[in-house]
Amino acid sequence: MKNLFDIRRSQKFHSNSPDQFIVIRDGFVFLRLIGEEPHYKIMTATAGEDTGEIRPHKNRKRVVETALRTSVRMMPPGNTKTYYPHPTSDRQGREYIEICSFEYISDAYRIAEEFFDIFDECAETDAPPSDEMQKIYSELSIDASGDDIYLSDGVWLSSDGTLKDLGR
Repeated sequence: MKNLFDIRRSQKFHSNSPDQFIVIRDGFVFLRLIGEEPHYKIMTATAGEDTGEIRPHKNRKRVVETALRTSVRMMPPGNTKTYYPHPTSDRQGREYIEICSFEYISDAYRIAEEFFDIFDECAETDAPPSDEMQKIYSELSIDASGDDIYLSDGVWLSSDGTLKDLGR
């Protein structure tokens, strides 16, 4: 029963989204869902709830890597560049990873299950680079320079698929 999580309405007070939910586990918010049926997005959570009782997970690198891998696994076969992952920033300049879009809130459970399956597989220590991470690098790279790509929360992706947490 390691994969227990809860999806509940967010307590963010200044959101432009008609519907906003959070995915929490062990007292931490990992993911945020925004939109309204039939157009939702799921992304990494960069901030806790406005009530102060739920904060984002401390291991940013592990959350970002999990989000990237989840995004690749959720990508429909044959679909290129029209899906995710999509590193972006909110109005306060906090970076996050959009994992994917979906139509119905019930789909969020399947995506969150995949996220936590991957999260639990990822060791707390540096994992060896994977084909998935190299694929993500090639999708996000804008040139052939081989330079690292900034993702989110101080985490960078190298051309060999390794992640580096250099802090904010």
